[in-house]
Amino acid sequence: MDDPQVKGAISLRRTAFIWLAGLMAIIGVCAATASYLLAKNEASDFLDNQLRQIARYIGDVPPSPVVDPDGGVPHDPEDDFVIQVWDASGHLLRQSHPSIDIRREPATGFANISTDTNNWRVYTLATPKRTVQVSQEMSVRQELATDAALQSALPVAVLIPLSLLTLSWIIDRIMTRLNRMAVAVASRDAASDDPVPIDDVPYEVIPFVSSINLLLARLRALLEQQRRFVSDAAHELRTPLSALQIQIDNLRHCDRDGRFAGRLAELEAGIGRATDLVSKLLRLARYDAREPAPTPGPIDLVQLAVDIVARLTPLAESRSIDLGLTSRHPAIAIGALADFEIILGNLVENAVLYTPLGGTVDVAVEVTGQEARIEVRDTGPGIQEDEIGRVFERFFRARPQEAEGSGLGLAIAKAAAERNNARLSLALREDRPGLIACLLVSLDFG
Repeated sequence: MDDPQVKGAISLRRTAFIWLAGLMAIIGVCAATASYLLAKNEASDFLDNQLRQIARYIGDVPPSPVVDPDGGVPHDPEDDFVIQVWDASGHLLRQSHPSIDIRREPATGFANISTDTNNWRVYTLATPKRTVQVSQEMSVRQELATDAALQSALPVAVLIPLSLLTLSWIIDRIMTRLNRMAVAVASRDAASDDPVPIDDVPYEVIPFVSSINLLLARLRALLEQQRRFVSDAAHELRTPLSALQIQIDNLRHCDRDGRFAGRLAELEAGIGRATDLVSKLLRLARYDAREPAPTPGPIDLVQLAVDIVARLTPLAESRSIDLGLTSRHPAIAIGALADFEIILGNLVENAVLYTPLGGTVDVAVEVTGQEARIEVRDTGPGIQEDEIGRVFERFFRARPQEAEGSGLGLAIAKAAAERNNARLSLALREDRPGLIACLLVSLDFG
């Protein structure tokens, strides 16, 4: 999205995922660490108990070393226990590994002993008749305990990324409902003021949607009040304007020598402009009220363009403007003829009024695929680029404001186009100064 406000907005999905993912990661690391330490301690206790059990069940044998008791079964010699047995007088009765010399401990219990080559975990069982001592390398114990701890922590480490993927999928499912609601709201017509439905809205979002509906209701009331005011004011103005026109006609009959003809003409022109403004306000009020459009029917767009050009030719000739139809592709559309006359009439009249004396206004009807394109090209001063988006606003007049106008013509044309599912746009000419007004209409091929 190019909107800087959207770029700087906070993503609810990203925020929820970061916080929940961070929480799950912390919990997973703590659980894996605790599992690792507990499993390591448990393995160490198990190995200590193993030393104790071996010491208890060592029997008395002649004083000779045990050589290859496993019958050649492959194994790691480092994993062997070192067993030593002394008699009551301290003579060595048995030693499983003669090359390893581990000192005799005087009392029963565990001890950590270091020799020239290794560190040992030793359990000594001292009785009045003999002393049994079982030893195991610390590195072997560390390896066994670490392997057991890692195997215990491994499921937690594997479940963390799987949980994050599941969390992302769950958040996506939740946000999908919000996205559907956002799409439904964004796709609503600009003139639609119906409440936003809450059937498929999450419970926690209902207060927010209800607030939007409340604002829409207030907006609907304000717009309705504005429409009533414009309509009532326009109706009230029509009567005094008509009365003024009658009085001007009466004064003209009384002015037999023509002394006040010029002033009466100016006054009549002013009343004509006011009457035209009132008529436009009434028409705009009807569009705003969304009154049912006249029964749609087939419209010959070429004939419509010919009629509009013929009607405005006197105005163009009075300004020495070359007004003509440059393209006549046959095109039949379905819509309200009165609305299309208003649209095209406004476009051509504006082009004639804003084009300098001696300029050119070309009207073209072309067909592309399923659409007809009616273009009105003039050689006027055009519109400032920063004002093109505002020309359809009511009472807005783009610079330069050399021609007279009320600023309602394009707003009425836009409303009439929307009522007939047509699209109206303006663009600057690229080949020379001027403006291109374009009306796109879907064709009827029935």
